[in-house]
Amino acid sequence: MAACLVAAARIVVAGHGKVSSFIVVGADHVRGRIPAGIAVVSGHGYDGQFYYRIALGPLNFSRTAYGIRMDTLSRFERISYPVFAWLVGGGQKQVVPWSLVLVNVVGLACLGALGSLMARDALRHACWGLLLPGYFGFVWVLSRDLAEVVTATFVVAGVLALRHNRYVLAAGAFSVSVLSRETALLVIALVALERPLLSISAWLRARLAGSGPQVRSTPAAKGTAPTFSWLTPAVVFVAWQIVVRVATGAWPLLTSGQKNVNIPLAGFVEGFRHYVGRLPSTAALLWFAELFILAVVVTCAARALPTTTARLYEQVAWMVYGIVDLSLAPGIWLGDVGFRSLDDLYVFSCIILLSSRRRLTVPAVLVAGSWVVVVIELVRFI
Repeated sequence: MAACLVAAARIVVAGHGKVSSFIVVGADHVRGRIPAGIAVVSGHGYDGQFYYRIALGPLNFSRTAYGIRMDTLSRFERISYPVFAWLVGGGQKQVVPWSLVLVNVVGLACLGALGSLMARDALRHACWGLLLPGYFGFVWVLSRDLAEVVTATFVVAGVLALRHNRYVLAAGAFSVSVLSRETALLVIALVALERPLLSISAWLRARLAGSGPQVRSTPAAKGTAPTFSWLTPAVVFVAWQIVVRVATGAWPLLTSGQKNVNIPLAGFVEGFRHYVGRLPSTAALLWFAELFILAVVVTCAARALPTTTARLYEQVAWMVYGIVDLSLAPGIWLGDVGFRSLDDLYVFSCIILLSSRRRLTVPAVLVAGSWVVVVIELVRFI
C-alpha cells in the first residue's frame, strides 16, 4: 500500500500526471519516432529506458527499436523485469509505462510478505519483515523503473524456499533472479558450494576448539540443497546467454561497456571526497545520511552473526557482497540514486538480522526515517 501511494504521488506531483516520467528516456538514445506520450529528457537519461524498450518487445533483439537505441547488448540479459511488465500489460505497448510501475509495486509487497515469513520463522512479529522492502534504495528503483526489486524478491523467495526444503520452488525463484540481474549468480554459486563451505567451517571450528581436524560434518550439512536447485538457474542463465548470442551475434555478459568494479575502496574514497566538497548541499547531506544508515544496518548484521540462524551460504553471501560493494567503481558511488546498487548487501544484512536474536529497533527506526525522507525527495523531484 505504501509503495502504491508513493508511486501515485510521484506521478501526480513530480511527473505532472505523466507515468512516462518514471522511464527517463534520454535524447542521446532516441533514434526516430518513440511511442506516443513518452517524455524525453536531454542527455543520457536513465537505465529505466532500456527496461521499457525491452518490455515493448521482449524478443526484439534489434539494437534500435521503438525509437530507442540500446547502449549495450548486455541489457538483453536482464529480461525478467521487462517480461513481467510485458505480461502484466498484456503485450499492449501503451500500457507498458504503467505495468513497469505496477510490477515494482507488487514486488515490494511480495518482498514485505517474504520478510514477514522470515521474521515469523525466527519467532518475531511479522511487521519486522518490513525491513526488507524498507531500503531507501528501493524507492529510487520504484521511481526509475529499475530491476533491483524484482531481483531481490526472487532471491529472498529462493532463500526462504531452501530453508523450508522447497527445492523446486527455490530453483524456479533463483532462475528468475539470475535473469533479472547477473549479480544473483553469486548466491547460486554459494548454494552450490554450501557443502564444502560447511566442511571447512566445521574443520576450522574443530581446530580452534583444539579437537583436531577429525570433525567431518555438522548437522546443518545434512540440509544442503540438492544439485538441481542451483544447477537449474545456472543452466537457465547460460541458455539465455546463448539465445541472445544467436540473436545478436554477441555474448551479453561480455558486451557491457561499463566498468563497475575497481580497486577496493578507490571508488568509495572518490565518492566520499566528492560529497565532502559538495557540503552542505542537499545531495551531499542525503549521501552521507544514507551511507551512515547503511553502515549501521551492516554493522548490526555483523554483530548478529553469533546468534543468527541464517545458513552459512547466506552469511558468506553477505560478506562477499560487502567486499564487492567496497570495490565498486567511482561511477556507482557518485550517483545520486540512494545506493540502489548496494541492495544485495542490504538484503542479506536484513536476512541475517531477521534470523537472529538481536533487537532491531535502531536499524528499523533509521531505515523507516530514511525511507520517508527519500520518498519526500522523489515525490517532489524527478
